[in-house]
Amino acid sequence: MTMDDLLLKLEKLGLSSYEAKAFIALMRKHPANGYEVSKLAKIPPSRVYETLKRLKNKGVIITDDQVEPVQYYPIPYEKLIHMLRQDYISTIEELEHELQQLQPLPNIDLTWNLLGYETMITKMAELISNCTEVLMLSLWPQEFALIRGEILRAEQRGVKVIAGVFGDCGYESPYFINLTKCGETSHKRLETRFTTIIADSKEVIISEMNGIHDTVGIWTETPTVVLLAKEYIKHDIWGNILIKTVGDDQFKRLCSDNSLLSFLINNK
Repeated sequence: MTMDDLLLKLEKLGLSSYEAKAFIALMRKHPANGYEVSKLAKIPPSRVYETLKRLKNKGVIITDDQVEPVQYYPIPYEKLIHMLRQDYISTIEELEHELQQLQPLPNIDLTWNLLGYETMITKMAELISNCTEVLMLSLWPQEFALIRGEILRAEQRGVKVIAGVFGDCGYESPYFINLTKCGETSHKRLETRFTTIIADSKEVIISEMNGIHDTVGIWTETPTVVLLAKEYIKHDIWGNILIKTVGDDQFKRLCSDNSLLSFLINNK
């Protein structure tokens, strides 16, 4: 073992670098005065007495104040080892107890603001690739084409994919609903393309793609927002099925005769 190794071990057990050097110097030559300790330990004279005072306060050295200059002695190394061991064990036990008392923080719901078309597509692909159970989408053919590969890979992993697509995306599945007419009225009214993707009912991306605005959106794990997004997608799919059931003409008459429906459909 080198002297550096010995000093490092003492430092790991709570002594500062100067304290470890001073103790080793006194172990090798004692008694010694402050000047001698400074020379032996290679501690600056301006720091040696401060170091020796700390060692005395820790009970690592003792002094003979009856002589001039004051003489310093190390305690027996066996006693030092015993002290360090007891301190170490005591600290570990206290730490264990305190860690047991720590209360977990409540779940922190994260929300990120997203900006830029490429950023949005990248985050969508990431969300889809991490999905393990159920993937719900409300999107346009333009965006579907860019993340199609990730969607198909999700299906191959056994993920249940449910999608409402505002146009023909060129993909056939009983769980893919063509919402072309809904998309036409939505785009005419809002002048933008909303896209929503939900993974495992845990996280969602809601984005406004192009239109008259820059591409902006959010990714969030906030349960309330995820739930609202799910209901939005389900509403679009249910609505499409109901309209097909009653027929377009009947639906249009219903909307024109009902002031509330008319207002909701024709206003942003």
